Amino acid sequence: MNKLKTGFQVWLEADGKRTFGRQEAEILEGIKKLGSFMATARSIGISYAHAWNTIDQVSSVLGEHLVEARKGGEYGGGAKLTEAGLKILKDYYRLERQVEEFLSGSSAANARDIFESKKTELPEFTVIGSDCVGVKLLVDMMLKKEQFSSEVVSVGSSGGLAAVMLGETDVAGVHLLDEETGEYNTPFLKRYWVSDRAVLVRGYLRDLGLIVKKGNPKHILDIEDLLRSDVKFVNRPLGSGTRTLLDIVLRRIGEKKGLKFRSIAEKVKGYPVEVKLHSEAAEAVAIGKADVAFGIKAAQTRQLDFIQVAQENFDFVIEERRLRKPLVKLFIERLSSKEFTDKLREQNTGLRTTKETGTIIYRP
Repeated sequence: MNKLKTGFQVWLEADGKRTFGRQEAEILEGIKKLGSFMATARSIGISYAHAWNTIDQVSSVLGEHLVEARKGGEYGGGAKLTEAGLKILKDYYRLERQVEEFLSGSSAANARDIFESKKTELPEFTVIGSDCVGVKLLVDMMLKKEQFSSEVVSVGSSGGLAAVMLGETDVAGVHLLDEETGEYNTPFLKRYWVSDRAVLVRGYLRDLGLIVKKGNPKHILDIEDLLRSDVKFVNRPLGSGTRTLLDIVLRRIGEKKGLKFRSIAEKVKGYPVEVKLHSEAAEAVAIGKADVAFGIKAAQTRQLDFIQVAQENFDFVIEERRLRKPLVKLFIERLSSKEFTDKLREQNTGLRTTKETGTIIYRP
């Protein structure tokens, strides 16, 4: 019989729910040692999106930012722990040590030791932000002209702006509508503290609408149909541009009915059910987990129909200093190219360029 050893796990809870444990500690320790979400994610074998979403969720529960921007070199910046981040990491280590001493056994490898000798190769070009086939097409077009390592990460528009704030990305894809001004993207540069150091490059227009089963068996025609008791919906995460627009439309419907937003959202069956990608939302409809999703036309498959609701601006936020970077220049060049315009038209993605595509529409 094999000899058994003592093992344990320690985690911190908030309101009775697990909030912070070993993986969260490993991510924060990595940021402390390596100064980067990207480098940390690669070192511990998880995706950037998972690392970002994990810490973002803890920050939301605690109501405090655990990570903030640090200044970097010519093109970079990075992340460092805030006082709140350092404190929760210290508290976790203290509790883990106390449990280990009580059990008189050996714990799993301490997160503090994992990064001592880590050397992580970061991608030469990164795009972090909203999920879009247009971004992937642009990077593929770049790779046909020049070989380089790249990473495209889908964490939503808000996550993309945060990555710019932290100096973690070359380009961020965003499509956030400001309810007060009716303007896309520009107002959010100030809200994410990048208006003094980032430019906004005009991207392209995207058709946004309701994705339903072929033939539209539930006869869903507009957003208000999501309130029907026989309609099951699948949502996108908070911070995504699609969710932002949906919530604006639902809020306006609620105002007409004399209902607060919370009440109107509760009427949408499946509103709390979230998926990260447009393709995942479309798949949920295709396999019958939902009757309808709100997403881009590009996510439509042969088993699905698309009912257009809106057209939105999908633009790109870039730190001004990174405009000198050759791969950023190549990205903008491909974005502005006739080849890109033609490919969008050929593929019938519901994406289309404009006369402004590839031009800087905001500069500090």
